[in-house]
Amino acid sequence: MSIELSPPVGPGGYPVILSTAAGALMTVVLDATNPNSSRRLWGMTLLERNLRLVERLGATAISIIVSDEGDRSRAGRRRFRGLVQPNIVVARMATWEVVAQVSEAAPGPVLLLEAHAVYDRRLIGLLWQAPAPATGAGENGEALEAAALLVDKESLGATISDSQTPWSAATDSLSFATQVERIDLNRISAHDSNMRKAVAPAVVAVVDKESRRRADRFLRDLAGKGINDIVGEFIHPPLEFALTRLMAPTPVTPNQVSYLNVVLSLVALPLFASGMIWEGIAINLVRGVTDGVDGKLARLTLRESEGGNVLDHGLDTMYLPLLFAAFGYHLAAGDPYSAAALSSYLLQFFYWPNRVFSSWYKTFLGVGESDFRRSDRIVRRFHPKRNIFILMALIAMLFKAPQLALYGITGLTAFMFFFRMARLDREGRRLARAREAQAEQR
Repeated sequence: MSIELSPPVGPGGYPVILSTAAGALMTVVLDATNPNSSRRLWGMTLLERNLRLVERLGATAISIIVSDEGDRSRAGRRRFRGLVQPNIVVARMATWEVVAQVSEAAPGPVLLLEAHAVYDRRLIGLLWQAPAPATGAGENGEALEAAALLVDKESLGATISDSQTPWSAATDSLSFATQVERIDLNRISAHDSNMRKAVAPAVVAVVDKESRRRADRFLRDLAGKGINDIVGEFIHPPLEFALTRLMAPTPVTPNQVSYLNVVLSLVALPLFASGMIWEGIAINLVRGVTDGVDGKLARLTLRESEGGNVLDHGLDTMYLPLLFAAFGYHLAAGDPYSAAALSSYLLQFFYWPNRVFSSWYKTFLGVGESDFRRSDRIVRRFHPKRNIFILMALIAMLFKAPQLALYGITGLTAFMFFFRMARLDREGRRLARAREAQAEQR
């Protein structure tokens, strides 16, 4: 059984503020008494990663429990500006008594997390919206590697008799006054339509090198997009992740990488228009890699934003037809009735309806075009966008016939136009029949 989260991220992939089941504001307590909380992944300590996660889901008050005074200053240092100034409490151990003290003024539910772990945002989102008390659980109800528990004042007061027990060690044997809701990882849908892939939810406690590698792989899996063209899916990712890893500890922001893509685009267009095709291809090969870095950097450092999403996708939407036009302009050589010019006109004619049909999958059918049939996913591997066009141009230039790239991308764009039109019609009819059948059953 799968649960679809409703939803912890917006349509562009960036977080939204979640409400709690009680309608009250959320308070978060992060247990940072484990020294591994200061381990770094993708430029941030695990403590700061969890801080950013709960801030971006709507935490209004955050307390951090550290084990000694030396950790107080470290817990207060952050690479990125925060939305909430956390309250840092020093305690030898994060016991129920300490948790109760730091949560005393909480206006609503309290979410307890261990700061040395990587938590799946989908699990935290479900806990956030669940009625207290609630806890996360692994497959078949087993304990998670790191505890995640939602309580309120009533359930917090009825937990266990020994107030000196560490809260994280007692989550499996809690004796609440009311039944605890268990949110199992295997009940959460692994599919992410924004990323066009499925990644099984996980919670990884980072305690050694092996678990750190597992946490790193899990974050990489979440950050990389799935179904893409053959270049973007199979060639670019190693380079993109390598660059992202270099940039993560630096002050470089995802939007700055997007601005670099704007500059590269502005440089490439006149190169193609003036016939400097090899130079234009080289610029686009670099841009093809950096185009994937901004999104990965944003997701891995929890800096997604609506503005960044609009900048990234808006640039891609506008750049491609201009690139096609610049290439066609050069090949037409001033003759508006040449084969190259006519091919360029057809390419522009099919490009824009293609973009519209692509968006209609979600608008009218409810899911992305990659979520329907295997044929849709296969065709997307040869999507007539920048990467495939540059690959065609590279091959055509090797054969000293650049016009073949223009004719090839025009034919592929026209094919995608008719393919999408037929698929939209077929899936629309299928869904209409399914709705009619449901109506008859009622």
